[in-house]
Amino acid sequence: ESMEVFDQHAQRQNTQKMDSIKSFMGIVTGCCAGILGLTNMRGIAFFVVMHFVVSGCLLGRVGGDLEKYRKGVTKINFVMEGLQSSFMSYMLFWTLFYGLVYLF
Repeated sequence: ESMEVFDQHAQRQNTQKMDSIKSFMGIVTGCCAGILGLTNMRGIAFFVVMHFVVSGCLLGRVGGDLEKYRKGVTKINFVMEGLQSSFMSYMLFWTLFYGLVYLF
């Protein structure tokens, strides 16, 4: 019988780190999209592509083995989680920087 060691504090910390990285990605890509003057579907496509790139980089960083860092999370769940909250940050900074660069 092998006994599995599970540290709840470490999992919570890993989850918070990955969520903060995805939120920061939303802010930075929103600024970039606004400065680049992306509008409509191009801006949304830019966000989706960057979200998948950052999620892929995080998966690569953990070696593709999410079970080691996040128990019970599949790769698809990992990629899709935080999508809505980071999109809200993206929208805020996208419109802010677009307005600052192109309207004022």
